[in-house]
Amino acid sequence: MVRGFVTVAFISIIGSCHSQDLIGAGLIKTTGSITPGRMVSQPLRNIYFSGFAEVYTSKKLSFRGDALWYVDGHEKLASNTWRYARNLSVYFGAFYHFNKNNWDAHIGFQPGMAVVVPSGSVQLNPLVKACPSAAFHVGTTYYVWKYFNFFADVAYTHTHYRGLNTGSVYLGEVLFTAGLGFNINVFQSHGKHR
Repeated sequence: MVRGFVTVAFISIIGSCHSQDLIGAGLIKTTGSITPGRMVSQPLRNIYFSGFAEVYTSKKLSFRGDALWYVDGHEKLASNTWRYARNLSVYFGAFYHFNKNNWDAHIGFQPGMAVVVPSGSVQLNPLVKACPSAAFHVGTTYYVWKYFNFFADVAYTHTHYRGLNTGSVYLGEVLFTAGLGFNINVFQSHGKHR
């Protein structure tokens, strides 16, 4: 009985979304998630806690800021490879959107900065360095209701850590995140139309 009620409620929420135009100027969305990453030039998989906030200026253009906090890493092979002791990366940039009804696909570019500390196994007395970085995104979002959405995003980050005894290290990484996001349209909440 309860299961049937929940199913009917979920279907009615999704059905009511088809008549709503949720994507447009004034839309703000945000989320927090666990993000796995795989380094391109190292046999290493990393885990981050990530979050972003995004503001739409139109149906097709938005600006988004992302932050990633390194949690842990796992070597695919037993070897003496690069490891983070700490890493905090922040990015901000523009996204272009391809949307239809409540589906929204996006591509984006974000310049940013990674504050990196390598582990002691990489170099004795490692230094904290602010490394220029860039992120390229592709992903999709489905707006289920005027307050939440489901999203998936793949990002490629391009970063170099310079100044090691052995030279510089390329820290390029492919990151994947997906989950539940929250959104609100500040223009609609004040009775304005897009």
